[in-house]
Amino acid sequence: MMHPSNTRHALLDNPLSDLQQLGINGEGIKIGIIDGAIDCQHPILNHLNIECFSAQTGKSTSHGTAVGSIIGGKGVGIAPASTLLSIPVFHEDERGNIHGCSERTLAKAIRDARLNGCHIINISGASLSINGQGTDELRKAIDDCEKDGVLVIAAVGNEGRNSESLPASMDFVLAVGACDKEGFPASFNNYGIKLRNKMLLASGVSIPVATPNYDLSVVSGSSFSAPVVSAVSALVMRAMNVANDSRASKMIRDVLFNTATPLVLSTAGNRDSVVYRLNIQKLFRQIAQEFYHPLPKRITTMSTEEKMVEPAAVELLVPSIIDAQQDVQNVELDDDEVLAPSSLSQEASVPSSASSHATGLSLSKISDPAANHYVHAPARRVMPQSSALDARTIRDQEKVFVIGQVGYDFGTEARLDYFTQVMGNKSGYPFDPVQMAEHLNTGDNAEQSNALIWTLKIDGIPVYAIKPDAQFAVLEYARLVEFLYEQETKGVERVSIAGVISGETRLFNGQVIPTISPVLRGMFNWESQDISKMLMGESAVGTPKSKELINFINRIYYELRNRGYESNERAINYAATNAYQMKEIFDDAFAEGLFLNKISAERSPVSRPESDCWDVVLEFFNPKERLTAARKLYRYTVDVSDVMPVTVGTLRSWHAY
Repeated sequence: MMHPSNTRHALLDNPLSDLQQLGINGEGIKIGIIDGAIDCQHPILNHLNIECFSAQTGKSTSHGTAVGSIIGGKGVGIAPASTLLSIPVFHEDERGNIHGCSERTLAKAIRDARLNGCHIINISGASLSINGQGTDELRKAIDDCEKDGVLVIAAVGNEGRNSESLPASMDFVLAVGACDKEGFPASFNNYGIKLRNKMLLASGVSIPVATPNYDLSVVSGSSFSAPVVSAVSALVMRAMNVANDSRASKMIRDVLFNTATPLVLSTAGNRDSVVYRLNIQKLFRQIAQEFYHPLPKRITTMSTEEKMVEPAAVELLVPSIIDAQQDVQNVELDDDEVLAPSSLSQEASVPSSASSHATGLSLSKISDPAANHYVHAPARRVMPQSSALDARTIRDQEKVFVIGQVGYDFGTEARLDYFTQVMGNKSGYPFDPVQMAEHLNTGDNAEQSNALIWTLKIDGIPVYAIKPDAQFAVLEYARLVEFLYEQETKGVERVSIAGVISGETRLFNGQVIPTISPVLRGMFNWESQDISKMLMGESAVGTPKSKELINFINRIYYELRNRGYESNERAINYAATNAYQMKEIFDDAFAEGLFLNKISAERSPVSRPESDCWDVVLEFFNPKERLTAARKLYRYTVDVSDVMPVTVGTLRSWHAY
C-alpha cells in the first residue's frame, strides 16, 4: 500500500489527477484487452508495456488501437503506467469494417487473459441476446475470473434496444454504457432489464483516441466507455492494493457503484429504473478517506469539471468522466430516440486536430460473422494435424478428449435436399438417425459421409463438430459411420473422441460450435454390458459387481459430464475409458465392499519435463460403516500433454479418515 505521505502533493483541483496520483497511474496492474490488434508503434502508445498473447499476423485495427489509447495513451489515457495484454479476436476487412468473434472464441480469450495474470479484462464488444445467459463455456470463463478476483468489464452495445447483450448482461460482468459530456445517457445504449439493473455510465461521446498510422480521431460509443471504466478500475485497484486478491473484482465493483451518481432512467412503456454514472470526485474521496489516513488538506478547492490534459504533441481533451453531483437526477428519454440505433460513423466523429481525421469505429459483435457459410475461419489459425505430427507441436494446440454420442447435421438447405434425394424423395427421412445410419452403411454410401457435419453430443446437445482432415480421414469417416450405425441399431451408448480444435462450424440451426480434427487412435465406442463382459467375464454379467462397474461408467458421463477441453477434464475422461486400470480398482474395491464416492483430478506435484500430468483420485467408502470405516483412495497419474492421454507410473491406494 502506498504511504500517506506520497499523496501530499496529489491533491490538486483535478479529481482524475488526484486518483491517478493515488493509484500511481495504474502501475503494476495488468489489463487484458480482448479486441482487435493494437498499433503498438503509435506515438501515443509506444511508451506502454504492451504484451501480445499471440503473434499478430494481421494488421492493427482502429478499434483495438482506440481502446488501448483510452486506457494508457499519452495525454488521452487514464492509466498510462498499466501493463496491457492484447488478445486479438476482432479483425478489420479492407474497407475498415470490423468483424466479431464467436462466444467460444471470446470464452477462450477470457480464459487466456486470466491465466496470463490479468487483473482486469476489457471487452469492447457485444452481441444482442434474448436472455443474456451466454454459452456454458462463456459462463465458466467468467465464473473462473470472479473466483480469482479478475474484474471483467464489457460494453452494453450500441443498438439502442430494450434487449440484453453479451457478455455485459452476464453475472459478475461490469456492464458499461455511454453518457455525453453533460452526463446524460447516450441514446444508443442497449437497455435490457439486466443491463438497467447493473449499468455504470461513463463518458462515451466525442472521446479522443489514437488510430493506426499515427493518426488521431474523436469517437463515440459504449465501446469506448468500457476502457474508461477499465482504466479507472486499474487506478482504484492499485490505490486499494487489492491486485491478486480473490475479492478484488467484487470490491472494485462495489466501490464504483457506491460512489456513483444515481440517475432515474425513464423510457416509454418501461418502468423507471436507476442507472449509475461514474463519479470520479466522490470515488477519489472515498478511496482517500478509507485507505489513506488522515486525509491531507487540499491545496485548492476541488473543481467540479475535468481539466484539460496536454499531451506532448497534440492538445486533446481527457474524457469528461467527472460528475460532481451526488443527488438523484431524473433523465427523461423519448422512446423513439432510444430505440433508434446510433450510427457511429464518420459523421459522428470530429477531428481533434488538423493532423487527424475521423474514423468510424463501431462496436464489435460477439457473434459468428459468417452469415452465409456454415464454416468460417477460426480466430487463430491452428496448424493442420497432418503437418503437426510432432508431439511437441501438438502439445501447444487446443486438445480435446470428450465423451458423448455421435450425431450429424446438414448445415445448409442444399445438403439437406441432397440427402433427401439420395435416400429416396418419398421414403427417405434424413433427420431420422436410424434411416441415416442404415443408408450410410449400405453399399458404397459411406462415401457420402463427408457431406454431413458430424457432431459430438452431450445429452442431445451438439458441443463439437467432427471433421477428419488428416492422412487417415477416409478411415475416420468410416469409423464415424460405424459409430452411428452401432449406436442406432446395436445399443452402443458412448463414444470418445480425441483430437485438436481446428476451427468453428455453423450448424443448420445457426449454432456455432468448435470443430475437432480427430485422431484415429483416439476414436472409440462402447456399450456398458460389453465392458463388463470384457473386464469380468461372461459369468459376471448381471452380478452386483458388474452393475457397480456399469454404474461407475454411467456416473462419469452423467455426473461429471464436461467438454473434455481443460486438462483436468481430459484426465478424468481418460480415466473413465481406461478399462484395464478401472478393472484393477474395482476388483480391489469390490472385495472390500466399497462404493465410489467421488472422482477428482488435481495437478500432479511431480511431473516430467514438457508434460502436463494430473493425479486422478477416486474415493471409495463403505456405505454400511460410513462413520467408523476409513475411506479408501486410489490414485493414478495421467499425462495429457499429447493429443491422446497416457497413464504414468502405477496405481497407488491408501486409507484416509
